[in-house]
Amino acid sequence: MTQDAAQFVTLGLDGEVFGIPVALVREILDFRQITRLPQAPAFVLGMIDVRGAAVPIIDLRAKLGFPSAHATHATRLIVANVPLDGNELSLGLLVDCVIEVTELDRDQIDPPPQVGGRWRAECIAGIGRRNGGFIVIFDLPRLLAEDDAALAAVAFAQRAA
Repeated sequence: MTQDAAQFVTLGLDGEVFGIPVALVREILDFRQITRLPQAPAFVLGMIDVRGAAVPIIDLRAKLGFPSAHATHATRLIVANVPLDGNELSLGLLVDCVIEVTELDRDQIDPPPQVGGRWRAECIAGIGRRNGGFIVIFDLPRLLAEDDAALAAVAFAQRAA
């Protein structure tokens, strides 16, 4: 990897391709049973145990307003360490599939468009171009901090477990 490149885990959601910086990804797990949390926000599915630690699971489909979908053999949980409010929150992201780890040169990443669209521009770090397609690169801290009350509930649930 060159100094002018960054690596991303690319994932699929509702037919779209998204990217998360590799530096935030701790591990990728096969889908497993999730223990529900009472009165959690709609996008917080519950918790799983990852090597003795309780990890809250965020449904990225619900967070982005996509229709729900049943888990398939390709469904994955991306465990990420996300910096929020000076702390690091470990959480799982439910995604339709993980595609690959890809490297993008900085000149292949454009700023998010300011013309509206399906997602708020401040939650997108950029739009990558690869093989004639696009990769929407999440700004995970901003995406997850959109709803401070819900995020506080996730952090509380993680500490309480």
